[in-house]
Amino acid sequence: MRALTVRERVDDVAWFIAWPTFAARPLASARERVLVLLAVVPVHLVFGAIVFVQLWLIGRLAGPLPRPVVAPDTLSTSPLAFLVLAPLLEELVFRSWLTGRVAALRFAACGFAALALMLAGVSLLPDHARTLGWAGAGVALAGLVHWGLTREREPMRAVPPAFIRHFGWIVWAQALLFGLIHLGNFAAPASPLGVLVVMPQVLGGLLLAYIRTRAGLAAGIAYHAGYNGLVLAAASGFG
Repeated sequence: MRALTVRERVDDVAWFIAWPTFAARPLASARERVLVLLAVVPVHLVFGAIVFVQLWLIGRLAGPLPRPVVAPDTLSTSPLAFLVLAPLLEELVFRSWLTGRVAALRFAACGFAALALMLAGVSLLPDHARTLGWAGAGVALAGLVHWGLTREREPMRAVPPAFIRHFGWIVWAQALLFGLIHLGNFAAPASPLGVLVVMPQVLGGLLLAYIRTRAGLAAGIAYHAGYNGLVLAAASGFG
């Protein structure tokens, strides 16, 4: 298969947002992987601008949207965690398994179980938050170790046909969930439309899924960290 031109790659990114398509493995060429990252940037800028305009219009119609709230003892209070741990953990949990290989899907099950335990500790059982947090970390670590030991043993034909068939819905689901977990970064919404404040994170989840499947997990982590760095710099610049 011939390599895509820059224009074709940008078009491919844009179409992926509308309906994600499965890729058996990331591109082999380092040049093509770099091109993937370069193509994502203008698409992110254009669609990000559209999202922010929509949020501005929603705020005008439905009242002020929830404002960001930085809770103590969270990843967002530590620049190192915000720039390193958050991109690493979020990409592992939400997108590392988008290859569809059985070992990766097992890891995804562990990752989402760990996330459920941690969220339960924060939202439902705050008195046991530390215990549930450590339990979640243990489940995630066990899943990661198992994934590392088994992922190379399973051939690409191990990808379940249903995963490929429903890949578009799967990517959209992870992007929506990725957005929703970021509601914890905002004040409680005054109206149901307030949940739309995480639309930028949903867009990010879709674009990071494209990077993961076309350029690899390391590229997704790097892009995520770079984006967080820009957000941190902008927040510092605006006081």
